Amino acid sequence: MSFDSGTYLLFLPAAVLLHRLCPHRGRWAVLLLASLFFYASWSLPLTGLLLAEAGVVWLAGLALARWRRPALRRLALGLALAVCFGLLGYFKYFNFLAGSVSALLGGTWDAWNIILPVGCSFYTFQAVSYAIDVYRGRLEPERHPGYLTLYLAFFPQLVAGPIERAGDLLPQLRSERRVGVGDVEAGLRLLLSGFFRKVVIADFCGKFVTAAYSAPDPDGSAVFLATLLFAVQIYCDFAGYSEIAAGSARLLGVRLMRNFDRPYLARGFRDFWRRWHVSLGRWFTDYVYIPLGGSRKGLARQLLAVFIVFALSGLWHGAEWSFVVWGLFHGALFAGELLARRAGLGSVRTKAGQGLSIALTFAAVSFGWIFFRADSLGHAGMLLGRLFSPWDGAAGLACLGLTVMDGVRLALTLALLPAVNRLGWGEDRPREITLVYFFLAIAVSWLIRLDSGGAGTFIYFQF
Repeated sequence: MSFDSGTYLLFLPAAVLLHRLCPHRGRWAVLLLASLFFYASWSLPLTGLLLAEAGVVWLAGLALARWRRPALRRLALGLALAVCFGLLGYFKYFNFLAGSVSALLGGTWDAWNIILPVGCSFYTFQAVSYAIDVYRGRLEPERHPGYLTLYLAFFPQLVAGPIERAGDLLPQLRSERRVGVGDVEAGLRLLLSGFFRKVVIADFCGKFVTAAYSAPDPDGSAVFLATLLFAVQIYCDFAGYSEIAAGSARLLGVRLMRNFDRPYLARGFRDFWRRWHVSLGRWFTDYVYIPLGGSRKGLARQLLAVFIVFALSGLWHGAEWSFVVWGLFHGALFAGELLARRAGLGSVRTKAGQGLSIALTFAAVSFGWIFFRADSLGHAGMLLGRLFSPWDGAAGLACLGLTVMDGVRLALTLALLPAVNRLGWGEDRPREITLVYFFLAIAVSWLIRLDSGGAGTFIYFQF
């Protein structure tokens, strides 16, 4: 079931109620059963894959705690990583790699019918981080298989993150959680803020983006406007999901990390990646960038690490060369900023300069979304060709299907985003209860339309 479905609006209160009524010693079982039911609603057979991966890393953790010889510890870790990345590689990248090799050799590849498990990239990264942290001695292995499985399967963040560390989430799942009025209020605010971002803004922008990007010969102005709308769509879609996840968890007494922090106000590309998909950035920093040497082994090694991280980040998002190019594009921006800082450039102190830095960062990030949203590298090339060709504004608006009333409605909803930010992640403020009811009314009115085909699936579900 999806967060923006009527089914979830029935499932979540039932899970919260059962969790509250159950004694502490049985709450882990209630949450685990609820999480498995939640995932099984997508695919019952693929739920077994999640359980198998949990079993492997649980056994690996026990082995790492018992075995002291370095060779045996490396073997245990290597086997766990091989299983985790092997399953992810098969389900997500087999057709991509086989097709790429076949094309390189001048042949064609008939893609196998492989169904990508929902959330596979997210729970695999959590499993890998757990195994590595135990190996490094930063985390005691979880000896209870139920708690470890719950850590991977916890339904609020199961299918699209945030990618939580075991050291942060496991203690919360084990502790005797007391859910107070403040938790309920904060959870509801996050839920309503997330629904507003997703249903009112992201889905509304999405239909215009789809119209332009799926057109066989879009006008350059349509590509330009659709790309700006996609920048809004993907932010509100993924940030909205993350807020719904955090709000759902808060109702259960669990606090998830903040995965987005106003990324389009970033004053550079390093700042952007500190604000966008924070959990993924931290994962790649801790488990790829730093082990590759980070900034400790000279400039050349650091630049190499940067490009490897961003190439892998692009590939993590999708098994398509356009995602790799998107990742390398961001790697080039990040590396260029790094070189500029080392040369003593890029330090902006005036408000005008900071505003210009924000605008240029947003423009570059938005340009990169073309590769992210395109169906393929060839499709991205076609869109870029249209973007840099002469424009016909009337043809562009016709391609988008954007009316004057649509533009007014979009402007009004975007003007509410600052209030949405305060609603979702602000401190507990009883005086904002009126805002809660206001957004509740909007969210419910839009949710009623979901089953009529007005809703779109969360973008990051495909990753």
